[in-house]
Amino acid sequence: GSFLDQQASRLNLSIEDFGDIALRATNPVRIAGRCTVFAESDMIHKQQMGHSLPDIVAGLCEALVRNYLNNIGKGKEIDPPVVFQGGVAANAGMREAFKKALQTEIIVPQHFDVMGAYGVALLARDHILEHGEKTQFRGFGVTNQQFQNSSFICQGCPNACEVIEIKQDESLLARWGDRCGRWTASKAETSA
Repeated sequence: GSFLDQQASRLNLSIEDFGDIALRATNPVRIAGRCTVFAESDMIHKQQMGHSLPDIVAGLCEALVRNYLNNIGKGKEIDPPVVFQGGVAANAGMREAFKKALQTEIIVPQHFDVMGAYGVALLARDHILEHGEKTQFRGFGVTNQQFQNSSFICQGCPNACEVIEIKQDESLLARWGDRCGRWTASKAETSA
């Protein structure tokens, strides 16, 4: 998704228009899709050769789909029905490229953008119910509570990391940002 955003910006397009522009392609160009650097370089080359913007954008969508199928989907049989979820599913060009590559209809559910989070929440709930473990979830009222955040530069080694702290009522909740683990480890010890 972020690569599509970057390329849309580079082409002076809004990401919202990107997919619709891809659908206007008459002859999508072949874009190298194994590496984002090569893909970007190939897009520039195709522009210099005079290919139309819709053909380049559609070619990029097809390259990303090829890359996905050759890496994530490698060795897997993808049978219909195919459900496309995640933020990229909003892109009509990507939906069309998947449809073309898989030669089947692509289903985009109503809440495609949050289905992954919802699925993980269901898995977490099932895990808690099965194992009887207590979570660290503090409830939705946490938005009304006061937290303090601060940072300091660790002088413990040449890295000079900026360590971020979150506290509530002077009680340390979390630390991060230290590369060596010195401060995150000390948080684990104090909360144990």
